[in-house]
Amino acid sequence: MQIPNLESRVASLEAVQAQVNERLGNIEAELRDMRKEVQSNMRWIVGMQITTLITLGTLILIKL
Repeated sequence: MQIPNLESRVASLEAVQAQVNERLGNIEAELRDMRKEVQSNMRWIVGMQITTLITLGTLILIKL
């Protein structure tokens, strides 16, 4: 049985590290996209809540 030399072992570790870096980069990009989407959705929700409050306030004032 032949033991792999140090250079081949280091080379395989570097290849694994490159794959991990690529995968982490993909995860970071996906998280960035999700944050943008959540912020956009939050603006819509806040806008709808404000519109609803204004509408309800107007209706209450009309009934008084």
